[in-house]
Amino acid sequence: MHYQMIASQADLNACLNALDPSQPLCLDTEFMRVRTYNPQLALVQLTTGQDIYLIDPLAVADLEPLWQRLVGAETKVLHACGEDLDVLPSPLLPLFDTQVAATLCNKGMSLGYAALVEQEFGVTLDKGQSRTDWLKRPLTEAQLAYCVNDVLYLPELHQRLDAALIAIGRRAWLTEECERQVSGRARGANPELAYIDIKNAWQLGPQNLAVLRELAGWRLGEAKRRDLALNFVIREENLWAIAKRLPERAHEIKSLVAPQEWRHHGQALQRLVEQGMNVPSSDWPAPIVRLIDLPDYKEQFAAIKDKVALAAEKTGLPEAFIGSKKLINDWYSYHYRLSEQERESASIPVLQSGWRQEVLGSLK
Repeated sequence: MHYQMIASQADLNACLNALDPSQPLCLDTEFMRVRTYNPQLALVQLTTGQDIYLIDPLAVADLEPLWQRLVGAETKVLHACGEDLDVLPSPLLPLFDTQVAATLCNKGMSLGYAALVEQEFGVTLDKGQSRTDWLKRPLTEAQLAYCVNDVLYLPELHQRLDAALIAIGRRAWLTEECERQVSGRARGANPELAYIDIKNAWQLGPQNLAVLRELAGWRLGEAKRRDLALNFVIREENLWAIAKRLPERAHEIKSLVAPQEWRHHGQALQRLVEQGMNVPSSDWPAPIVRLIDLPDYKEQFAAIKDKVALAAEKTGLPEAFIGSKKLINDWYSYHYRLSEQERESASIPVLQSGWRQEVLGSLK
């Protein structure tokens, strides 16, 4: 299939005008995510089933026309779109994820694009360029061929999988799954709760958690502001060590972090520790209780796993897709860790909504 490199504003405008508005937009992205908080977009591949366009964001000054098109009414078709959603505009709806669709069609869970193409078309794709520096220019012919292949089969995959889902009555299930993916990515991280994600935070007492809350929330804000990966601001284990020790003097904090961390953030760390230490006890975070330590957790988990296994046998879907450990834990937390007031503002657990509720039935 013919492809065109889009490296100017005029080319982008012409490309968007040429795309058939009556057809789904099939796309993929290439990006780099090493030291940055946000992935660095390096290429957008786009087609409606005719020509393929490779849009170079390093050369096109204004991508707003593209973003406006992507949030329009056309269906967007991607494969395993989780990370793509981090570099594309939100909400990317309506969305058709061919990896999720393949799972719902009982073709296998978490199938890679190349594996699905081989399964459906008998074509073996060269994935040799999957680990490459996509920000380096010029792109090689091998890289360009790889990028073309990543969208070449999407239009036909969409048609086949869409028809199959309709035939087995699961098209609405796909819509539900895709909408959940988009909404989950759009929410983003909450600085007030960033401390909960620090490894071994459950081992700390309430005052220690008050300090960790200050440190982790600041680190998240700093990472976003400077576009740095979290551990390139300050390593997670160093935040935990500071909160564990509750150091009162500068040299004590300095001994717990890397030299470059102290050099760049020493004053901020002192201020944050002081702020956390001065939080009144009435505002300390509650101790983090692990689910596994709760008295009835194992029995509840096992009971739900049994229901998931029965649903998997009935539908042919993988158990991990119907009720992963995370989804079961979310259900348990909603019913047994949240207060009645907190449940009123919380989202209904995935396991008791939509198609999963249909196949699992009541879980209590």
